[in-house]
Amino acid sequence: MSRIEVKSPGECSTAEICDFVDLVVQGGEVEAGGLSQRVMDAEQLAFLRVDGQLVGVAAIKNPNDRYRARVARASGFTHAKDAFPYELGWVFVTPVARGKGYAHSLAEAAISLVSGDGVLATSRLENVVMHRVLIKLGFVPSGSTYRSTHGEHQLQLFTRAPRRTSFQ
Repeated sequence: MSRIEVKSPGECSTAEICDFVDLVVQGGEVEAGGLSQRVMDAEQLAFLRVDGQLVGVAAIKNPNDRYRARVARASGFTHAKDAFPYELGWVFVTPVARGKGYAHSLAEAAISLVSGDGVLATSRLENVVMHRVLIKLGFVPSGSTYRSTHGEHQLQLFTRAPRRTSFQ
């Protein structure tokens, strides 16, 4: 049985934060240095457990201004902080649990809490599964691909525009 739980970092136990960080590091796409503090600075963390075992994570992050500027410069896509206040990131499902739609479920659960706001996401160019997940969730490729500062791969920026409520 699978279960997704989404909560703020402040609502998490020390063990949950450590498990979250360990899974993100296992994904191999994020620098481990300072990751614990970045996780604590996130808006929301999503945990996927199957039969009680943690097999996936995702987060809604609060990207800092320096990171935003670097991504905007590298991708050629300017994204105002007020239009895109959040970033979907650290989406990782363990290899044994892949192929079951868990990445989509995790990402959907995470962004549901900020459903009216604009959201950014980045993904390795070759990660077509994640690209499909993002597109299904309303994201579009934005700007040009650019080289990651962590590894020898290209990244694609995706954005999901704010959902405006109209009154008639």
